[in-house]
Amino acid sequence: MKFSDRFSGFECGDHRHIDGCVILVDEMLEPADEEKLRGLKTIGGQDLVLLFASGLAVALENFLADVVATKEYTLLVFPGNGSNWPKKFSKVCQQNFGASVYAKRFWTPGSDPVATAGLIMPEIFMNLQVKTIVVIDDVISSGKTMNKLWQNNAWRFPRAKWIGATWLAQVPQMRANSGVKGYDQIFASIVLEGSNQRKVPINSLSTLIEQPAIAQNYAQRHFTRPEEFTSLMSSLHSDDTGVLCH
Repeated sequence: MKFSDRFSGFECGDHRHIDGCVILVDEMLEPADEEKLRGLKTIGGQDLVLLFASGLAVALENFLADVVATKEYTLLVFPGNGSNWPKKFSKVCQQNFGASVYAKRFWTPGSDPVATAGLIMPEIFMNLQVKTIVVIDDVISSGKTMNKLWQNNAWRFPRAKWIGATWLAQVPQMRANSGVKGYDQIFASIVLEGSNQRKVPINSLSTLIEQPAIAQNYAQRHFTRPEEFTSLMSSLHSDDTGVLCH
């Protein structure tokens, strides 16, 4: 049974099966550096897939525009640092009222991820006007961060239905129609599915550039010569990179 048959509240623009790992390209990547990255040898010959934020943003923008146009009293919510990227690429996000909120996912190899989340608009005890909350992020992996955000805030917005929207998502694992408990609907520009229904390793280029420890771990797990990957990330860090806009 396909995941789309099991999750009636989950919608995606594309569903891809990938035997390898994914880098979400959310920073400027010059053609020469892209060629170097694609030329690195992976362990076991696994695929290295580059997904560019500029392409993912199109499907997400269409979805958000429809939600804003058809739903009443909508609040856009941007959790943690990852949501900054979809926000920068979206006119809908920039032109409509939104609120940023603390959210973070902690993970170390060999252990289960732990999600934390803060309060949306903490200065307000309870909001009875908002009818739709749209939580926007760059990646939904386990869904734990989005679920934690709902757990901490649903009682404060008692009339609201919750929607999640993202560039990339893994095949849902939670037992909920949308794939994330507490949410009536989830939309992803692309859903990724690994071999034997495994999760696909996803890292954003911005994270790999800014956090050498994560880049080192990623390199050791996926490349035959990890030092070549970390060297490339280091060189990109020293460049004056910006948001990918082409």
